[in-house]
Amino acid sequence: MLGETVSLATALRALVALVVVLIAAIVIAMVLGSGLAFLGFALWVTALGVAAVGVFLIARGGRPLAGAGASATAISVLLAFFWLPQPAPIVWTILFFVGIALVVAGTARDTPSRAGWVLLLPRVAIGWSLVDNAQDHFRSGWLPGGGQFAKIASDAASRPSLYFLDPAYQGFLKGAVVPQADLWAALTICGEMVFGLLLALGLCTAVASLGAMWQNGNYMLMKGFVAHGAYTDKAFFAVELFSLVTAAGLAYGLDAALHRQVPGWVASTLMGAAAPEAPPASAPQRQPGLV
Repeated sequence: MLGETVSLATALRALVALVVVLIAAIVIAMVLGSGLAFLGFALWVTALGVAAVGVFLIARGGRPLAGAGASATAISVLLAFFWLPQPAPIVWTILFFVGIALVVAGTARDTPSRAGWVLLLPRVAIGWSLVDNAQDHFRSGWLPGGGQFAKIASDAASRPSLYFLDPAYQGFLKGAVVPQADLWAALTICGEMVFGLLLALGLCTAVASLGAMWQNGNYMLMKGFVAHGAYTDKAFFAVELFSLVTAAGLAYGLDAALHRQVPGWVASTLMGAAAPEAPPASAPQRQPGLV
């Protein structure tokens, strides 16, 4: 809820969940052996998963507007990647924000404070920006083969070191990223798409915020943390951290509608919701005949 902060223990559990997701994504991408194949896999799994949440909210969750919004936003992301000619960019963007508006309207009763927009607006702005970046990178030819991403990674690996972390990260770029640019381009696009969509919807916000921070943290390291060109990524990182700390999905987000309908550990680990308080222990009953 508005005004709550995520505990360190909750953030650490969300971080563990994110690490599991990232490892699974890398393994699946390597097994598929194609950046395009992995993008298609991640796109359909994410869209169908969000649509399934929408169907649940319509059929059993008592939040039909929020459910319709989730489904509409999932469809908009599919359009962003599968419908490329004009006016596709305008159409998918309009449908995206129509879906978000429905989610906001459908979760208003689950947001106790009218000031929830303070958490809503930054989360949606960053989430949409990440999805927009993802579809733009796809349209600009990052896949197949790595495209412009390969050049960006190669230039970052060979630029002059600016501070003490650069040599280690540049070694990672040279040894792992540049030789498999197709794989890492797909992982980057999918990270922007998945974490951006979840942030905008306010779904699994704790994990999505950490994932987006990981994404922009890598951009900062590629450019050099102290480089002026990394200022946009630093601003994104700050907003994503804000969304994590404040459990922003509990304000006009799907987490607000779902966190009481899922197991407590799911609500705490994935959404940043406070764990439900244990009921007070009842007083021991006095046995008859005992002093």
